[in-house]
Amino acid sequence: MFFRILKKDLKRKKTMNIIILLFVVLCSMFAAASVNNIIAVVGGLDYYFEKAGIGDYHIIERSTGGEDTISEILEHSENVSGYRTENVVYASCDNLKTNNGKLMEFSNIAMICDITDTKQNFFDMDNEVVTEVEKGKVYITGNVPKREGVETGDKFTVELGDTKLPLEVAGFAKDALLGSEMMGNPRLLVNSEDFETLMADETIRTYNCGHVYYIGTDNVAALESELNEQKGLLFSGGTDLIKMTYIMNMLVAAIILVVSAGLLIVSFVVLRFTIKFTISEEFREIGVMKAIGLKNSSIRVLYLVKYSGIALAGAVIGYFGSVPFGNLLLKSVSENMVLGNDNGMIIGVVCCIAVVLIIMLFGWSSTRRIEKLSAIDAVRSGQTGERFRKRSLLSLGKSKFGSTGFLALNDVTSEPKQYGILTAVFAICTALVMILAVTANTLDSGSLLYLLSMTDSDVYLNDSTRGMEVIGGAKTIRETEEEIADILAENDMSGSVYLEGWYKLPVTAKNGSFQVNFLKCMDTNTSDYDYTEGYVPLKLDEIAVTKQISDKLGAKIGDRITVNIGGKESEFIITAYFQCFNNLGECARFHQDVEIADDLMTSCFAYQINFDDDPDKTVIDERIERLKVIFDNKNIFDTKGFVKDCMGVGNTIAAVKNLVLMLSLIIIILLAVLMERSFISKERSEIALLKAVGFDSGSVILYHTMRFGITVIIAIVTASALLMPLTKLIIDPIFGMMGAIGNIEYQFNVLEIFGAYPVIIFCVTVLSAALTALYTKTIKASDTASIE
Repeated sequence: MFFRILKKDLKRKKTMNIIILLFVVLCSMFAAASVNNIIAVVGGLDYYFEKAGIGDYHIIERSTGGEDTISEILEHSENVSGYRTENVVYASCDNLKTNNGKLMEFSNIAMICDITDTKQNFFDMDNEVVTEVEKGKVYITGNVPKREGVETGDKFTVELGDTKLPLEVAGFAKDALLGSEMMGNPRLLVNSEDFETLMADETIRTYNCGHVYYIGTDNVAALESELNEQKGLLFSGGTDLIKMTYIMNMLVAAIILVVSAGLLIVSFVVLRFTIKFTISEEFREIGVMKAIGLKNSSIRVLYLVKYSGIALAGAVIGYFGSVPFGNLLLKSVSENMVLGNDNGMIIGVVCCIAVVLIIMLFGWSSTRRIEKLSAIDAVRSGQTGERFRKRSLLSLGKSKFGSTGFLALNDVTSEPKQYGILTAVFAICTALVMILAVTANTLDSGSLLYLLSMTDSDVYLNDSTRGMEVIGGAKTIRETEEEIADILAENDMSGSVYLEGWYKLPVTAKNGSFQVNFLKCMDTNTSDYDYTEGYVPLKLDEIAVTKQISDKLGAKIGDRITVNIGGKESEFIITAYFQCFNNLGECARFHQDVEIADDLMTSCFAYQINFDDDPDKTVIDERIERLKVIFDNKNIFDTKGFVKDCMGVGNTIAAVKNLVLMLSLIIIILLAVLMERSFISKERSEIALLKAVGFDSGSVILYHTMRFGITVIIAIVTASALLMPLTKLIIDPIFGMMGAIGNIEYQFNVLEIFGAYPVIIFCVTVLSAALTALYTKTIKASDTASIE
């Protein structure tokens, strides 16, 4: 009899049980995927770096004639436990030629490496170590090839000095040291014979050679002080700094984890509510079972067996679904990282078992009400007595909404707990989508330009070739600016051109000696930039620093530090703090008139162009397209495009936002169908009574649909009101890790955030409820005589 009752219950409430099963599947899938992703992401970089075999500290330097100037220091340093050195050849996008132009556009410097001489492991797209490359073939690292549409089999020629080296793309690889969006330096992994062909060219050895050092050390600060006077360093930093260069990838991962946690909480809340609601409405069945002699424990076990069966089936399906779902969530993060979790299967099983146990706990907790029900409840329609309190604050006589609107609004206000849970779920789903939309809008706008510590310009021209000429000493900054200005004038687009240079210089302060990245532009004023505290550097011996550099040096506003510029030591006083994303916030700014040799520049931003005739946006857009043809360079942007290119993850965040919107809509549809079906089952006699007093089926359907409409409107308003606080709570700390210590100017696409998404969520909710409410047509006025 026990199993016969269970079997009939499963058949009788097929729709309800299927929806509960779907929520169990979602819970299991979210739990297994989210926990595995958390482990993979949190420990991901350590796992990746360990597999790649990078060092504790890293140096990339430019040398003349292929000379190794740093090994002698490392060899005798007490702070170095060991080091590895690899030779590299530097190239720009202009040096990689195809029959149709350039292989790919990129603004940073690329490095050509001998695969047999590399001192770290590179991984292909299947996460297998690349150990060899055929002669005439090349593996390319980083995201640039994908962005530029480079494909396996593409042929191109490396043209450096007097050498032309033909190569064919054999595949793509992941680079732990330089493969992040923030570093953006592609590496070309070639055969040793091809590399020797390049090194045989004297021009290449003189202007394009350098080394990468992987250093083992227990004292990074002491090693930095020891290398403080070393010239020609293009980059130096410890593993912690390298980890932070993956902050944009981690930004996506962090958002994914927040979304996963949010959806997981929603699924569990809905599941608990559903179980409790289902049991509470089965007063008749419970009363009848008590009337025929079943004990409380037997009835509770009956329900537990039912939900355990559904839970087990859902957990199994959810476990197998969690694998592709987890991979889908991490796809955008793992494209340039090796994320691993050696215990993924075990963790997935444990999570699914935990879901089953939690559901059992929900079931056992929810069935406690069975002990309060008696056989007479089957006769009393689940009511145990009269109600002596006022049920609603509304009055039909005073209502201006009509009878249908009054009934819907009255139900929502009379059952705050029941509809409050619905509102909370709808609000969470809406808020998640809105937060991601705000983040994507902000990353895709030009509003973050001040966090790159740059001034606003008409056009930004990335030109790594001219940048390398300045770094190598072949040309001065002014000469390259004049070249670009002359080309503009020849094409009737005259304007001013200037470049923001980076200079990595030795600094001595209270906490020791360090290499610090300084920003300087001879054609702007320090007053053109934003500062968070202090006053603008107005004198030659005044500088501004970020809070991160202030903490590192142990020097605050008003303190003096010593900077070694080309062998000459000068004292500077810190007058202001500023914030920026550059080098994860670790940089400083000189006064524009400080004299620094151009060949001390280690990197640079884009050349900035301001047209003389002050054109409007339409004209600027047209000129940008012309300039792309004139300079044969696709990396020419307006402010919005430049910021988007620098941030690099706007499209990824948008993709995650669309995925979350889809998942939220699925949850909303399931919840609306489940709850409306439950309401119809519970309110069968009330629906019949409405029809008996003259309500037609359309009015009843409208009444039921309006309840969900009111609920989702309240949820949307709540989510909109909480949008900024939640965005600041979730996203501000992530931007803070990137170097932003002040307020972020978030951007809102009003039509998208407060128009499109609320309308989509409202329409999907109302449509799901309305279609489910069609079932009320099967209820007749004569059904008032029976609660069945």
